[in-house]
Amino acid sequence: MTKRTLEELKDAVNSAINSNDAASLMECADELDALATSEAEAVAHNARGVGFYVRGNYAAALEHWHRAMAMHEELGNRSDVARVTLNIGNVHSSTGNYAAALEHYHRALAVFEEIGNRTGVASVTLNIGNVHFSTGNYPSALENYHRALAMFEELGNSSKVARLTGNIGNVHYTTGNYPSALESYHRALAMHEELCESGSVAATTGSIGVMHSSTGNHAAALEHLYRALAMHEELGEIRSVALVTGNIISAMFESGEHAEAEALLQTMDNMQINEPEIVVQREHHRALLQEHHGNIDEARTTLRAALLIAQEHMLAAKQAGVRKTLRDLALKQNDLAGYVEHNNEYTRINEEINGKESTLKMAMQDKQREIDAKDREHAQHMAVLHSTLPKHVAERVARGEVVNDQFDNASVIFLDIVGFTELSSTMSSQDVITLLDTIFTQCDAICEQHNVTKIKTIGDSYMCVSFDNVVNAARCALDFLHIAPTSHPVQFRIGIHTGPLTAGVIGTARMQYDVWGDTVNVASRMESTSEPGKIHISEALNEALNEALDKPHIVPRGEIEVKGKGLMKTYWLEQPVTP
Repeated sequence: MTKRTLEELKDAVNSAINSNDAASLMECADELDALATSEAEAVAHNARGVGFYVRGNYAAALEHWHRAMAMHEELGNRSDVARVTLNIGNVHSSTGNYAAALEHYHRALAVFEEIGNRTGVASVTLNIGNVHFSTGNYPSALENYHRALAMFEELGNSSKVARLTGNIGNVHYTTGNYPSALESYHRALAMHEELCESGSVAATTGSIGVMHSSTGNHAAALEHLYRALAMHEELGEIRSVALVTGNIISAMFESGEHAEAEALLQTMDNMQINEPEIVVQREHHRALLQEHHGNIDEARTTLRAALLIAQEHMLAAKQAGVRKTLRDLALKQNDLAGYVEHNNEYTRINEEINGKESTLKMAMQDKQREIDAKDREHAQHMAVLHSTLPKHVAERVARGEVVNDQFDNASVIFLDIVGFTELSSTMSSQDVITLLDTIFTQCDAICEQHNVTKIKTIGDSYMCVSFDNVVNAARCALDFLHIAPTSHPVQFRIGIHTGPLTAGVIGTARMQYDVWGDTVNVASRMESTSEPGKIHISEALNEALNEALDKPHIVPRGEIEVKGKGLMKTYWLEQPVTP
């Protein structure tokens, strides 16, 4: 196998992180070790840390991340230090230490913002949203998710866009908006499948299963949950296997499949996962099985241990569930004092949760309206920009960039309608506008087809640029010659020249994207000295086409006088350009 470079392995590690592929991360780490450099070793420790984290081995993950942190600090890699700090925050979040998680996240965020790492800022914002979601602050979770979503959309990170779409679905699910949740989950699932992200496909499939379980559709729930379980097992994602197994057990209790639930509980025991929510869920299931077998005292002892964990980590919903089961057990044993104690606590926690949820739902609705209003405003702003600027330029302007680009070999095309002044004098003003609109609309479509950027129209002239591909410019110009408006027969003069130019956006009220430089002037002279139905090209374009293509059909025109340039050797481009 060909030995991969450090940069190639870094890319492979990032890809494996995006898809939660623990096996690939470990393989990359082994290859990085073989490079025997300090930077490669640091990247290897980070990769192993993520791999162990995905597999639920948090102690090993922290060990490798702290070693990676020390090495990156010594190397002065501030971006990597921030990235590892973010990872350590993830461990604290997974173990229920949300205060420590937020501390690490904000520390990482400050570094990413300082060094201008927009991907890092977006990633931390996503994880801050996750903490707010876990602690029940759904409006803040939704706000951070939408903020991160907008950043990843601008960055073109489809993987993170898919993940955030699923996270937004989780917020809708938790607040009881099942139709919106299901819509978000299916959109996220389609994106993850298109990206071939197996781990994320499994997680989203599991989320759909949990939602079906909540609505009482146990058959659909188990179908999706078992599918998710198989995928997580194949990927070796122990933590995710434990989560999905717990959800399957819950669905089995609802459908009365106690024997199957007991077998799966043994599987969970063997995983030795210590994440608080998983532990409380597992022990609650154990107590229900003990009760099912008539072991009431054992069930009560198990539930009290689970309650202590839920209280320690402030898991209110888990506390309520355990209190309810303890209350029901007390009733079966005619334990009036126990019944009153647990019923009072269950009622208190439930009222607190319900009151909090009502307040949060109202706040969330307000936040959603605010987000929707901002989205509409942004969409309107982008629509205006797209109507006046090329799409790729509009997106840069929307991000606040100053567009001022230099190109070494741009090909400028000018097209002019032959005899337009005389022709238009015989037409009504409406017919003139219709004719120009027909011609220039077809020009726009041809430019789009060949990845050529329209710059502007000037009277009856059309100007466009291919910034980095002379072949695209040639094909575009040849297609221009075939434009044939049905109302009036017309011919075009076309000129092309290639060379350096400057491109940028000018103005604020009515922005315009334009290009400047001697290349533009020469291209204009090529058009003005062309002939009807012909494409007049410079020697520079002729040389570029001969380099790019095998025997393009170009005919020498000879030397002609060009204003401001003197005699220039020029050519005719005469037939379709093929590779």
